[in-house]
Amino acid sequence: MRIVSTVRQALRTLLAGRLFTVVALICLALGIATNTTMFSVFDAMFLRPLPFPDPERLVAITGQHPETNRRVTLSLDDVTELTRGLRSIQTVAAYTGRTATLNDGGDPERIGVQQVTASLFPLLGLRPQRGLGIEPDNDRIGAGGVALISDSLWRRRYQADPAILGRSIRLDDATYTIVGVMPPKFRFPSTSEIWIPLLPALGAPGAATRGVSIIGRLADDVTVDVVNQELGARTLTAQGSRTQRTGTARLYGSATNSEEHIITAALMGATTVLLVMACVNVANLLLARGARRRREIALRTALGASRARIIRQLVTESVMLSLAAGVIALPLSWYGMHWVHDAVPPNEPLGPYWVDWALDVRTLAYSFGVALLTGVAFGIAPAFSAVGRHLLNPLREGAGAAGSRAQQRAHGVLVVAQIALAVVLLAGASIFVRTYAGIRGTKLGYDASHLMTARVFLAGHAYDAEPARTRVVEELARRLKTLPGAHAATVTDLVPLDDQGGTDAAAAVEGRVFDEGKEPEIHYAGVAGRWPETFDVRVEGRTFFEHELEERAPVALVNQTLVHAFWPGANPVGRRFKLAEDQNAPWLTVIGVVPDIRTVKLDESMPTPPTAYLPHRFISPRDYGIVIRTQAAPESVVPDLRAAVRAIDPSLALYDVFSMEQVRWLSYWMYVMWGTMFAVFAIIAIFISAVGVFGVVHYTVAQRTKEIGLRVALGASRGQVVGPMLKRVALLTALGIGIGIGGALLLTPLVGSLLLGVSPTDPASFATVSVLLAVVAVIATWLPSWRASAVNPVVALREE
Repeated sequence: MRIVSTVRQALRTLLAGRLFTVVALICLALGIATNTTMFSVFDAMFLRPLPFPDPERLVAITGQHPETNRRVTLSLDDVTELTRGLRSIQTVAAYTGRTATLNDGGDPERIGVQQVTASLFPLLGLRPQRGLGIEPDNDRIGAGGVALISDSLWRRRYQADPAILGRSIRLDDATYTIVGVMPPKFRFPSTSEIWIPLLPALGAPGAATRGVSIIGRLADDVTVDVVNQELGARTLTAQGSRTQRTGTARLYGSATNSEEHIITAALMGATTVLLVMACVNVANLLLARGARRRREIALRTALGASRARIIRQLVTESVMLSLAAGVIALPLSWYGMHWVHDAVPPNEPLGPYWVDWALDVRTLAYSFGVALLTGVAFGIAPAFSAVGRHLLNPLREGAGAAGSRAQQRAHGVLVVAQIALAVVLLAGASIFVRTYAGIRGTKLGYDASHLMTARVFLAGHAYDAEPARTRVVEELARRLKTLPGAHAATVTDLVPLDDQGGTDAAAAVEGRVFDEGKEPEIHYAGVAGRWPETFDVRVEGRTFFEHELEERAPVALVNQTLVHAFWPGANPVGRRFKLAEDQNAPWLTVIGVVPDIRTVKLDESMPTPPTAYLPHRFISPRDYGIVIRTQAAPESVVPDLRAAVRAIDPSLALYDVFSMEQVRWLSYWMYVMWGTMFAVFAIIAIFISAVGVFGVVHYTVAQRTKEIGLRVALGASRGQVVGPMLKRVALLTALGIGIGIGGALLLTPLVGSLLLGVSPTDPASFATVSVLLAVVAVIATWLPSWRASAVNPVVALREE
């Protein structure tokens, strides 16, 4: 009954102080919601065990140079040599990924495929949800092709057909029989949809024999250090272009230095700062409110209430407040998690496939624990302060008595702490927001609003020969000329901003001599169709004639950066250069100069390289991009584009079909998400800081109503009343800003590798944050102080 009585009394008290309760609930709910949202992501990336049995025994083995420790790729033969007879490893498996064109009677699809050894799935402790796995007999050269498919592919493409087992599919030129469906959400190692045996696949077109990854399961009572000692004694000698190499092991999934891990840790830290700010804010408000309740507490003490009883009552109020805030925070957290999920593109996941976040039991338990601890944390100190040594003094002093110097010092310390934390958070947020704004404002050099892009891969033996690939490119360029809704189109291996296509090579410049090995490097791409018209760029000189594109004419368009590098201050038209690595390469005559256009992704700091655009016959890859300038919405041409590709070869898959605006967003989506999240955190931090300072000043003014009335009655001006309060808060703010800048200077360099165009100790960001918080603090102080200075002296003195 005592507990029920305490809770009932706490509820009455909180309802009586509605303004305080609402403000405290908002601050705490925002702090708990943001912290819970980020915890769900942080938990998925750092804390949750891998979704395999005994995950602490799984190790990844990578290749490295034995002297420089530089990472090197491993071939299948390397894997065999490095892992043969390892005593510290119980089981070992190898896998390597590629993309392939899936043909099964429906629309062709470019899809992620993993070539794996038969030991992989038993090593991971996994079995298909339907059918069989890859058996050892399947994993040998000459064996019939079998394939496992993902649950998502089974449901998306085959509508969860229960008769899927035994169905034949084609991956590029090879035929496979589906023998199993993997469990839901399984996409090992990242985004794969199909798994096939490794050894039979080595004979398939495009199959990789290098870049093989190794995963192993530790033997009993063995550590990673023991594995590294064994691997360190095995060094593979250099052969041809292959350098010396050995292996190094680490716990599987333990890499924490990626951009995703660094920023997740930074965001978790930011939301923890927000939560601490909310706690400090509410503690300060409770401290000030406790000073106003001194008469109430003194009266209850006089009526026989013990100190322990009063402290229990005050702490119960704090815990109830925080638990209520936790309940309010849950839907906000749910929304935040869905926002983060929607902000991550499906084809570029934030971490491995098992990284998934949701409002699950772990997150709910964390949120409840945070709410409970928060209530105790911000409630215990004000509770003890409220029941100081002289509980009965307020009955003697009167209602208008000002707080003690100790209480004022406590208020000051909490205000300084809050401002310092806000500076740290806002400084970090500012540099990320500035990075995002800088990337967003990057000039592309062309109008992206009416551009549609796609890629097509010429897979299979039918396109092994260069003439076959050339025929498809030229036929596609011809069909694009008459594509309904298309203003201009080009076929090229280099689609800007998508991080695919183009080739780097050293160049020789006619009339200039460079030391061997020091020739300038250029980036070059092949084009067909109307490249300048497609990107709507002005050509100084002329563009390609149609016969030049079809006859491998030795001509080129070059960008301004190449001109400045090769012929500064001169007219480049008519001058010649060639690719230095090929002794038989012809001299290429410059026929025109185009502006620099942004080709590298926006989230990379690399400037636009010297670039040359050549007739497509100089370059004959299997992977080509398509760019179309449309008359209407870019997506309007997609159906006709698919029909054009299907008419050339029904087995070709059109993939990465995006408008250029989508490609642009995909090239820096992480910074969009990070910048948005930090901006939201900054707004919340400013709000909490303003509420904290305003609330403390408001309660302080309320305590000093009698004093203010006396001073006004004795002739003090409003400035004389407001001035001391502004001065005190200004000093506290300056101290908090100074401490906060010191903390920010120590912490922001930790995320320096993620910034583009902005220094982690950017003076402009630090100055802006300091001025902003100073203005917020002054306004939050001036409003209640100015209002108090207008008090009627008679009313103020009557309170006594």
